[in-house]
Amino acid sequence: MPVLATPRPHGVDPAYTSRQCSACGHTDRANRPEQAVFSCTSCGFAEHADVNAARNIAARGETGWAVSHAA
Repeated sequence: MPVLATPRPHGVDPAYTSRQCSACGHTDRANRPEQAVFSCTSCGFAEHADVNAARNIAARGETGWAVSHAA
């Protein structure tokens, strides 16, 4: 049986993931009216704030938007 390589984790810049809409990409401070609430002021998408931020972090990881981009 062949040995499969394990994917190596890489860093993702979490900046503004809690303010960015995981549906349309709009980033605004007003998207977080409360600690646990995310509601996009552009497209109206609403979700628990932690779930929305996790989706953004996952998407950044998939596209390779690594921490090193900010350097």
